[in-house]
Amino acid sequence: MIEWSSFLIVAVATWVSAIVVITLFSTAVRMRAVHVDLAAEGQSKPLLRVGYWAVFGVCSVVVLVGVYLIVPALHGA
Repeated sequence: MIEWSSFLIVAVATWVSAIVVITLFSTAVRMRAVHVDLAAEGQSKPLLRVGYWAVFGVCSVVVLVGVYLIVPALHGA
């Protein structure tokens, strides 16, 4: 028998995490594109570079936590 409440929790968590990862990644790509455009005009902003690398880093951490939770061999479950 399917436990529909558990299924719903997993489905919602999957959608939310996918939206978070996509939003983070696309934000970082957009920030990098703005930085490249500004650098081409000679108006480079180092804080923007740090910002997009930080957002890429947060995105990577979210993905790695997801992999950690999915693969039982990584956490001994």
